[in-house]
Parts: sequence; C-alpha cells; structure tokens
Amino acid sequence: MSSVLGAFSTPFQPLLRPSTAERLPFHIDLGPYRMSVELREPSEMSDRRRRLACVNIEDQRIELRSDLSGLRLVEAFFYALIRLSHFSKGCQQGCVEEAYTHSFATGMVEFAQRNPKAWIWFNLRLNEHLPEDMQYDRFVCGAVLAPPPMPLRIDIEGRDVPVRILSRAQAGNALGWYDFERREVQLYSGLSGANVPIVALHEITHALHHAHGLRVRDRERNFVRAQLKGWFQIMLRDPAAWRWLAWTMSFPHKASVA
Repeated sequence: MSSVLGAFSTPFQPLLRPSTAERLPFHIDLGPYRMSVELREPSEMSDRRRRLACVNIEDQRIELRSDLSGLRLVEAFFYALIRLSHFSKGCQQGCVEEAYTHSFATGMVEFAQRNPKAWIWFNLRLNEHLPEDMQYDRFVCGAVLAPPPMPLRIDIEGRDVPVRILSRAQAGNALGWYDFERREVQLYSGLSGANVPIVALHEITHALHHAHGLRVRDRERNFVRAQLKGWFQIMLRDPAAWRWLAWTMSFPHKASVA
C-alpha cells in the first residue's frame, strides 16, 4: 500500500469570480489521523507526478500546490479530504459502491464535527465563489439562528432529483433509499441527530454515482472523481441544498427532516 494517496489534476473548473486571500486550516483530524495541511512547491510534492494535491499518509500531511488559489485551491483540498475519508474508513480499491457511498457520507460529517475551523474555512471559500451571498460560513458557525429549509429536490448533473419523505410504513427498517428507477432520494420522516446529514449525504451520493454511470464494482478513481465533481457542482450550483446539508452537518442535534 502506497503511503501517498494519489495525485489530483482538476477535472472541473467553473468560471466564477475570483476568491479573496486564502487562509488554510493548519491540521485536519479524521479517523486515527491528524494531518497537517501545507502549501508546497511543485518540486517538493511527495507524489513524483507533481499534480495539484496529494495525501501523504507516512508523514501525515495533506500537500497542496503553492501556486493554487481561489476555487482551484478549495477543490484540491476537497479532493484530498475525499481520499483521506475513504482511507481512514478502510475503503480502498476492491470495495463496492455502497462502501464508497457510506465512507464519503460519514467522513464528511466527521470532518465537519471534528474540524470546525477548517469547516468554516471551506464553506467561506465556497461562498466567495457564488453568484450571490448564501452565507454558507454564517450558517455553519451558528451566526444565523433560523435553520435553512430542507430542499425538495437536488440539482445533480443538470437534472432535478426529488427528495421525498417516507413514513415508517413506507421506509420499513431503512433510514433512507435512493430509488434508481424513479431517480429519487427518499428519507425516513423520523430521522434525527447525526443520522440526518449522514443518510442525506449517503443517498444523494448514490444519485451522483448513478448519474455518472458507475457500477457496483468500479475503480476507486472513478468513485473519487464522481464524488469530487458531483458534490462540487452541488455546492456551487445548488446553494440552497448545500446550505441545508452543511447546516445539518454542523448542528446534527437540531436537525430533522420533518
């Protein structure tokens, strides 16, 4: 197993207004790892291909190229976060789609809960690149008292995917589903606490994988690419949906789907 988890060359670069000055979080705690986050010269990157980002497990370091700024820096950081989430959950090449889905969902919620400064930084940088101020950073730090409304649909690859609430009789023993035939995210009406963001992220990620044509057993890089591109598009192109999801990740004890 390599101690450096892949390299990243951005596949998705939306044309949006430039970001202001960057301030990187210094450490990320995820799973058993405490990773420093460092900007490094291309010649000093651990991965010899010298792409935009890599996760150096041996030295417990997330490395981002020093010439990155604005949205490219945020995207490179998000890529590293996805890779670290999967690795810290033991999800690697050979795992099935369900494992990559749940690994992403639980990893993102854990990141938000254990790294509040980095979480605010991430959402602030995203918010700077929206056509209008959606107050991502203010919602995740609790500066806005009223919770954002749960979205009725999610924009996934230009297609509106409905979000439907299920009764206990409809849900059975499940907390949520993604209906592949209807292309519909379904959430149990009794969801509460951390189950709200975890199950919502989980089922929406199934929808992303479906939209990208992934198989039950696919290559790890295809799962990572779909999650990177798909979720980054949601964050930037469906701000109402991301604002609710980010808020539930920040305050799961207040979250519900009622």
